[in-house]
Amino acid sequence: MNSKQPGFSLLELIVVLIIIGVLAVSLLPRFFDATGTSEYVYQDEVANLLRLQQMQAMQCTRCAVSNIAVSATSILAAGASCADDSSQALCPAARDNIRFSASHSPLGFDSLGRPVGCGGACQISIQGSNTLRICIESEGYIHPC
Repeated sequence: MNSKQPGFSLLELIVVLIIIGVLAVSLLPRFFDATGTSEYVYQDEVANLLRLQQMQAMQCTRCAVSNIAVSATSILAAGASCADDSSQALCPAARDNIRFSASHSPLGFDSLGRPVGCGGACQISIQGSNTLRICIESEGYIHPC
């Protein structure tokens, strides 16, 4: 009686293990390294901070314009600091290696949500592995550009 049991040969198992090893070596570092992706996270956070300030300016029509200061290492609404843990301050971690720059600083919003301090459209750049931009149009539309 010569019965063959179905299964994998030793050669097939070795080939599968080699393929899994090659994939693990080439793909695993991508899951544990934020290089090239942290800029997109900060782009969303900058847009959210700007929209929050814009909404506050539109809700408080008799308040003074709340300025947003953009420096290389932070974006701060009036009265906020990096020591605060609030939605008014955006201070990237040093490991993310992110820098900000703006076409005009400080900038703010009037009671209609339009940018003040940049004479029309403004841009904020987020620089890391990639350079991304947030545009604030003269009518107040905030979007990635």
